[in-house]
Amino acid sequence: MTAPPGSQKETLPKISIVTPSFNQGKFLEETIRSVLLQGYSNLEYIIVDGGSSDGSVDLIRKYEHQLAYWISEKDSGAADAIGKGFRKATGTIVGWLNSDDLYRPGTLQSVASAFQNNKDVDVVYGDTHWIDANGNVLAEKRQTPFSKSAFFYGGADLQQPATFWTRELYEKAGGLDPSFRAAFDTDLFFRFFQLEARFQHIPEFLAAFRLHSDQISDVMLETCRREVAALRERHLAFPVSSLRGRMIRNLARLERVFHYARQGDLPWLIGRIPDRLKSRFLREATGPRSKWI
Repeated sequence: MTAPPGSQKETLPKISIVTPSFNQGKFLEETIRSVLLQGYSNLEYIIVDGGSSDGSVDLIRKYEHQLAYWISEKDSGAADAIGKGFRKATGTIVGWLNSDDLYRPGTLQSVASAFQNNKDVDVVYGDTHWIDANGNVLAEKRQTPFSKSAFFYGGADLQQPATFWTRELYEKAGGLDPSFRAAFDTDLFFRFFQLEARFQHIPEFLAAFRLHSDQISDVMLETCRREVAALRERHLAFPVSSLRGRMIRNLARLERVFHYARQGDLPWLIGRIPDRLKSRFLREATGPRSKWI
């Protein structure tokens, strides 16, 4: 059915969201509802399930009348599943939300407004809550204006659930590379940088990234580290651990402090110091898993 001229659906940009799913039934419904309850009238929501056996498919069927497309079949991993979804997507703005993460209320409207108000922007990103299995907020990840060199050398990051981009940029970049098992989002962002993509930060909490015991194994953490190291070797002019790399990273951190002060986030930043010290101590004491604390 075609929207009547001048309707909200006609004036809002279409946003396509893809959720990859595999045996995350205990979180999946909350994820689905966080997307559908956005109340965004020009939403295209796609779910690609990898052949779950835990009741996830029944949950998806419960909401299928509100989905643009869904499928459940064996795939080659998350990047393969997300890529399938994006090949079905027709929105001008796209993003993906994993089956254990959430969007905060009003996220899609804020994202649409950012793209509408600045036609030159290719990527929009916001702040992120880190939550536990029960949805309790563990920490806040507040962002600052984007710096490519800071991202390259470890002085900044992008939180994937709170990041959205144009479909045009995604297609120019060649889509997701399914050969990556863990760092496929980082690989995609690096290719965005090669295309000189323009980034804009929204100082709002757009998403919640869930930390739970079933999420990440030590094997996957090691895979992620190895893949990120390979990407940096491919794209960076000199190593992260080199003197120049450390200088860039430290300068980027100082620049972020300046931006946090301008944003009014300096008290929050100072309040994080005890947690950062605790995280470093646990990481040294217990190994790689504590990096997610």
